[in-house]
Amino acid sequence: MKTTALYRPSPLRKQVYDHLRELLISDRLKPGDFINQAELIANLGVSRTPLRESLMQLEAEGFVSIIPCRGVRINPLTLDGIRHIYQISGALESAALEAIFPLMRKERLDILTEITRRTEVLMKNGNFSACHENDVTFHETVLELCDNEELLKMLRRSRERLYHFSDIGAHNLSETRPDLAIWEREYWAQHRKIISIFQNGAAREIADYVRYVHWDFDGVKAQITAFYQLTN
Repeated sequence: MKTTALYRPSPLRKQVYDHLRELLISDRLKPGDFINQAELIANLGVSRTPLRESLMQLEAEGFVSIIPCRGVRINPLTLDGIRHIYQISGALESAALEAIFPLMRKERLDILTEITRRTEVLMKNGNFSACHENDVTFHETVLELCDNEELLKMLRRSRERLYHFSDIGAHNLSETRPDLAIWEREYWAQHRKIISIFQNGAAREIADYVRYVHWDFDGVKAQITAFYQLTN
């Protein structure tokens, strides 16, 4: 794993942390891998202290496990782990959408509708490659109205655990896997429902819908198991 020495303008801990996150996102560090700390220290030109602090932060966020006498391992996604993420994300996003409900305007709803329409065209043509990116754009377009930065930080961190390791199943979202294709279509039908509730519903209605329908783990457990290639 070839890396280059870091520049020094910002705190070293943050630089090392950002670098490790990039290795995770780019799939150069894979679930189940152990991090070669000596190699990182040598390649980045840093001491053990900022690396240790960065790894402790990543452990707190659920990305890695620090195992005594063995090292630091990239955490794989498990079915129970995904269930926990769904519970956390549902509660957080429900609270955020209920809070911003009075702030939603037609102009923003038009943007959400167009994102959904474009995604539906992609799926109709059997092209699921941009669905994840469009999903992030959809939710971020809504969440931009929320001023609770701590809530947003926790929600985004929770969602990242799902999405940064999701490439393992992304190629399965196709017409050759109708179960997963149907899941994706139903998921975007829920986006249509979210827009509809913003237009004609109430704050409590959208909070309940997001938490108990959009982030319902039990209803999509089989699809999640197939998508991430997990076992029960």
